[in-house]
Amino acid sequence: MKKFLALFCLLFGGALAADTVQEVDWEEAVALSKKGAVFLDVRTPEEVAAGAVTGALTIPLSEIQARLGELPKGKTILVYCRSGARSMKASEFLLSKGVDVRNVKGGFLKVPPASVLPHN
Repeated sequence: MKKFLALFCLLFGGALAADTVQEVDWEEAVALSKKGAVFLDVRTPEEVAAGAVTGALTIPLSEIQARLGELPKGKTILVYCRSGARSMKASEFLLSKGVDVRNVKGGFLKVPPASVLPHN
């Protein structure tokens, strides 16, 4: 039984890990954005109006499935919300659609002040 379990983990462990959303902190996210990754804000329009990351795409979580085609192809997508819960749901959905995605830990509550501008 132990040999079977070890073989199973060896064969399928990597596949399971590939289906897990990677999380990054804001420092890592900003570094990735400088290399071409795109921020995606999944908060409500009211939340975004109070402030957003400069240059972020804004698609509320409730619209992510219908607006999937608006995301740039071939880019890493850095997803955030207010605290990280909604962005994790969005990240899991995007990962299931084959998108290279990272969930930004802590959400907008943890954003570095220099990255924030009022959203017009």
